[in-house]
Amino acid sequence: MRGKVEIDPDGRFIRAQFEEDATMADWNEAFKLHASLVQKSGIRETLVDVRKQKASAPTLDLFEFGSRLPKDVRFAVLARPHDDDRFVESVAQNRGTTARLFFGTEEEAVSWLLAR
Repeated sequence: MRGKVEIDPDGRFIRAQFEEDATMADWNEAFKLHASLVQKSGIRETLVDVRKQKASAPTLDLFEFGSRLPKDVRFAVLARPHDDDRFVESVAQNRGTTARLFFGTEEEAVSWLLAR
């Protein structure tokens, strides 16, 4: 997988990061790893960083991915201003998932992620 999924060093959230050449296949692999970490750890907050990723995906694949995101997990996504990222965010939100894109700092995303 061109990326990684792990619990942040302080144990506050799950972190998923993707490399420049990551694809939808990497997202799907990360999805499985993420589900396993959520189940094992009970952590329901996830920071996703796709800022380096350059690859795009077909709209249907993006739709299906956004549709599968769990509703009981909160997602803060560090993104680039790209239509693919906005589309996945909209699909996820329309299906009841708490997900938000961030184009600024990681601190801003983490602050939102951990606010309750």
